[in-house]
Amino acid sequence: MAKVNVFAKHTQKANEWLKQVEELTGPKSDSQKSLAALRITLHQLRDNLPIESILHLSAQLPLLIKGILFENWHLSGYPVKDKNIDTFLDGVEEELYNTEVDAEIWTYAVLQVLSSHISPGEAEKIRKVLPREIRKLWEEACAA
Repeated sequence: MAKVNVFAKHTQKANEWLKQVEELTGPKSDSQKSLAALRITLHQLRDNLPIESILHLSAQLPLLIKGILFENWHLSGYPVKDKNIDTFLDGVEEELYNTEVDAEIWTYAVLQVLSSHISPGEAEKIRKVLPREIRKLWEEACAA
């Protein structure tokens, strides 16, 4: 009887997302930076969404990406009170402190990949509940 790696398809799907982020961020990209960008952008997004929206979004994510979304999440204090673009991008920049690439480029890439993998209806629902400045970031990323 052949052994089946039950996590192989989930790992493959997560790697596809990381590769897409890498392709959007250019030649200085690598899988470690892509993972860090995906992780922190999802966390920043999560921290600016109502709990119900986080749960609806998670239903459309691959298993490993869903795990990243919920990593270190605590229900109290969500969504965060300081809901501006500078705080959002500062969080991404802090996570990617050792790169030569602008945090906004990484954020755009992750938001583009996320938008391409969730339903248009879910993407629209998320955009509607995001704080205005962060909604604008999402819209700019998806228009790029």
